Order: sequence, then C-alpha cells, then structure tokens
Amino acid sequence: MIYTDVLVIGAGGAGLRAAIEAAKHNSKILIITKEPFGTTATNMAAGGIDAAVAGTTPRQHFEDTVKAGLSINNRRLVKILAEEMPDRIADLISYGVVFDKLPDGSFYSWTGGKQSAALTLSAGDYIGSAMMRALTAQVRSLQIACFSHHFVTTLLTDKKRVVGAFVLDEKGKYKVILAKATVLATGGAGQLYQVTSNPQSATGEGYGLAAEAGAELMDMEFIQFHPTGIAFPLLKKGALVTEKARGHGAILRNKNGERFVNELAGRDELSRAIYREISEGRGTAQGGVFLDVTHWKKGMAEKIIPAVFRQFMAMGVDIQKKPMEVAPTAHHSMGGVRINEWGETNISGLFACGEAAGGVHGANRLVGNALAEGQVFGARAGLKASLFAQKIKSSSVPLKQVNSEIKRIETISKRKPFGFAQGKLGIKPEELLLQLKKLMWEGVGIIRSKKALQKAQRELAVLKRQAAKLTAGDISQLKTALSLRQMLAVAELIITASLIRTESRGAHFREDFPQMKKSWQKNIVLYQENGRLKTKLLKVVKGD
Repeated sequence: MIYTDVLVIGAGGAGLRAAIEAAKHNSKILIITKEPFGTTATNMAAGGIDAAVAGTTPRQHFEDTVKAGLSINNRRLVKILAEEMPDRIADLISYGVVFDKLPDGSFYSWTGGKQSAALTLSAGDYIGSAMMRALTAQVRSLQIACFSHHFVTTLLTDKKRVVGAFVLDEKGKYKVILAKATVLATGGAGQLYQVTSNPQSATGEGYGLAAEAGAELMDMEFIQFHPTGIAFPLLKKGALVTEKARGHGAILRNKNGERFVNELAGRDELSRAIYREISEGRGTAQGGVFLDVTHWKKGMAEKIIPAVFRQFMAMGVDIQKKPMEVAPTAHHSMGGVRINEWGETNISGLFACGEAAGGVHGANRLVGNALAEGQVFGARAGLKASLFAQKIKSSSVPLKQVNSEIKRIETISKRKPFGFAQGKLGIKPEELLLQLKKLMWEGVGIIRSKKALQKAQRELAVLKRQAAKLTAGDISQLKTALSLRQMLAVAELIITASLIRTESRGAHFREDFPQMKKSWQKNIVLYQENGRLKTKLLKVVKGD
C-alpha cells in the first residue's frame, strides 16, 4: 500500500510538467511509468513546439490551430493553448532547454504545414529529447518520487471517485496506490497499428483505463498518420523524418521523379496523397515515395536536420546525394479523454493531459502543438489536481475491486504463490497483438469505408473472445495480455466513432463519404454505462 496526494500516470512531457506544477503547491507527488524514466514518445519528438514568441501572435496560433482542426476543436482549450504557450516556453528555458536562435539572439522559428506564420520553435531537429532532459532534471531537483517499470492494470474507484490505481511492478508484485487525485498522462495509441512512429509503450491504455472508470472520450476517430515515416531501410521503418525537412524545402516525388503534392499541405492531405501514389503503382520498390533534399546546398542537411542526416548515414544513405524513402506512419491520437480547461474529466478525482486528452486538435494537428499541449495542460492539470487533493481528507481502499483485480490477473497467469504455473500455454498474447495491428492498419487506417470498418469490427469481436482465454507464462506475457485488453477496448472506441462519422474531415477519411459536411461539425463522445458502450453527439465548444 502506497499513499500519495497526486498520482501522475505517465512520465512524458505532459506528465512531468503536471508533476512539477503540483509540487509547487506542496503536494506529495508520485509519478509511475511503465518505461525507464525519461524514455517516452516526447523524447522521440522531432519537429518543434508551437508558440507565438517570434513575431507571431496568440491570435494567429489560435486561428491556425482551429483551421487545421477543421473547426471541431474545443475553442476554449485552443485559446488557452495559444495565450499561455509563451509563458510555458519561458518555463522550459528556465529548466534548461536551449532553443535555436538567430545571430541577433531572437528565436529561430519556421512555418510548418497549415501554418500562416512561423510558429514553430526548435532545438536542432529533436526538440523532444532536449525537453525531456530539462524536465527530468527539474523533477529530480524537486525530489519528486518516480517508479519506473510499473504497469497500471486498472484505476481504483470509490463512490464514483477515482482513488488511485492497482499496479504491477517489474517483478510482478502487486501494489495498491491510493491517491487523492490522479492525472492520466499516458500518451497515445500508435502501437495499435503495424507501422508507427510511436514507442512500444504507446498502447493507449490511458483511454481504456479512463473508459473503464466511466470517463467520457471524444474524437477517437481522428488518428493522425505522419506522412514521412522512414520506409527504407527497413531497420528504421516507421521512424519519423521531421516536418522540418519539408518546412525548409524538401520535395516529395514518386518513383518517376514527379512532384505530386504541396509539401506544406496538412498531414492528413499529404498522407492520403502518398498513400494514393503507392497504391496506384507510383511508389518505390520498398512501398514508399521519395523525400528529396539533394537540391539543398552542401552542408544544409547537417545543419537543418542533423539527427535525420546522421540516422540515414548510419544506415549507409547519404541524403545529400540520394533521396530518402518515406511512407505514412501512425503517429498521433487527436482524440482522448474529454477534459475542461483545467484537465478535469467527468469523473471526480481524475484528470488528463497531453495526448491522453482530447479537444485541442480537432480533426487534425499542427506540427508543434502536441508538445505545446502537453506543457500547457500538463501545468493546468497538475495545479488543479494539487488543489483538489488538498480538499480530500483521505481515501478508502476499495477492497472488493482490489480482490477482483487480483483474481482476474491470477486467472491469466495461473499464478502460484511463488511464480507462474508451468505447462502448455494456449494462444500467446503476442499473436493476438499482431492480428490487432494488422486489423487496424488494413481496416481503420488512412482510407476508410463502412465495409472495411465493419469487417474490422467483426474481426475485433473474435479477438476479444480469444483474449478472454489468454494465459501467460511469465511477467512479460502477463503485461502483454493485460495491455492487449486495453488495446482491444481502444480499438473498439476508434472503430465505433469511425463508423458513426459519415463524412470525411481531417485525419478521418471515408471513401464512401468523401465530402466534409457542415452537419457533422460536432464531436462524438463515447462512454461506458453498465458495461455497454454509449454514444452522444455534442456541439463544438465555442468561446473564441
């Protein structure tokens, strides 16, 4: 049994920022992460972070974000994002982030796709790792406790309030963490797809945990595919080639050398354009297209995109002489847990921020808004969670739920008092996971249709029945089996919302409904009630 005021689940940019802010208000904080501390999706972020600090205005940031999101963003959240990001940049600088500067000392900024002005700041071409170094250093300086390799199996609830989490540590030991407030900062769900830029940990469990606890989720149909993931060499398939390359004049060409799209179009438009080139036979032998910087002046690649340059050189490809081969890769979940301006969900004691939350991005996300969202709403959720915790005297242990969770886990592991049961296993969790990835890539990917979505729905039902019979031979398989349970639930949310939205908008493209409809300028909200998935449609939140 572990007691804390604020429990933060996830140690990426949003989770660390939430913990830092909560610690400022004299709360006892515990961060738990299933990864090694400091290795998250934020750490892999390549492009930049958006903020109106270099000759741009918060109004431009606001308008570009809503335009990119095709007008179904929660405008209150977007307004807060745009207005507070300059202060969050100042915070990052105070933590130690060194942003790229011009000779006169002003910020170096560049214009990404769908931006009307140069909103994007960078630190080389891997801004995320610079941020993570600074944020982790700040967390350590504040002496905030962090448990790595801890896996949350379920959120604990008491009288419709989240009171903590049930956790497995790296050795499989059970831990009950009681918290007065819990912040979900669990990132996205790219690992539901065969090809993704996301780390292995991006399984979307935050969405599943939240739904199970009764929280509302929104915009789950909007999965962003980054247009320029590495297609070859295969060793790095799916890894990102930063949008910074296209922001500085990189050209997309098909196998015939033809330029086929405006490189600064939205990520959704570019992904579909590349998908069509490949599917219609104009792709490369490796199933991609070319991203060409060979026309850049000598040395420019090393200066503008140094990490990408080094990565390809390590694989024997000099991008100054030979074009890169790229293809779309599952990248970002625009939807997530429905929150208000302070990261509060509809469930008492539960907060969400970063990619775990929905509402900011609408139907499509700007290049640097993911990192920005994490800093703004991480800080807000941390503050509000700390203030909420101060009002709570104590939390009761929900013994019935704890015992039920132990029984469920031990049914999967067939665990004995001193280890796992030996003997023949049934179907392996890893096998079902591969089937899920294939199902989502083929049926719920860049181009969708009712027929394909319904096929995916039927296949998902089969996987859920098989998953209910899973057994595990060791702790690794047990965690995969438990993670798969959440992934199947998240896949159901995505498929359900994708079938409901009978139009094409942003990252959600239905070839049977290729037009965007004004009547669909609304958000799809999903929630569980008595074990069944329910739906409601909400008007877009104004407030601009």
